[in-house]
Amino acid sequence: MLLRLPTALALLVVAACGGTEAPVVTGAPLTSAERALFEDGADFVADPEALQGQWRRDWSSELDQRVRRSDVIAYVKVQTLRTDTDLDRRTTFRLILDENRTIYGEYPTELVLRSKEGQPGYGTLEGNERQLLNRDFVLFLKWELADGAIERTPRWHLAPASDQVIQRVEYLVERRHDVQVRERGTVIVHEHAAE
Repeated sequence: MLLRLPTALALLVVAACGGTEAPVVTGAPLTSAERALFEDGADFVADPEALQGQWRRDWSSELDQRVRRSDVIAYVKVQTLRTDTDLDRRTTFRLILDENRTIYGEYPTELVLRSKEGQPGYGTLEGNERQLLNRDFVLFLKWELADGAIERTPRWHLAPASDQVIQRVEYLVERRHDVQVRERGTVIVHEHAAE
């Protein structure tokens, strides 16, 4: 009886310390507004100053919202672009990225972006394969954890990594997330003491 008590106590300590717990998966179901922002697609607006009127206002508003809501923002290059066709003859694009630098959040170790035929962003990729492959982009990534799901799904948007877009993104990241981006390589997060 006395030998069983230390064993039981040791098991309770291990369980309390999280030794056997599954890792916590972050993410939540996306709202309809987030689904529009992270549509699993791309835009090719390298010079937003060329846009005028409502087009310019929409671009600016969408960029602002993506920066506010992204879990990860990174500079990436599309290294590989694959297409698969399922039994229903629907195509899926698979993009494999090379991460150049993360400016916000934690870039996952293995990431494959998918866009299936019928999804809102699919049409932005179809026919633009040459504009995607071996090009630099800003990745806006939002993790979705659907109700009842055990794995999170990356929802994403790519924007060209032009000087104009990068300058605006870094300004918004600094402003929205209280992060200071210096010399396109150093990220400093400011933490404020509780008042």
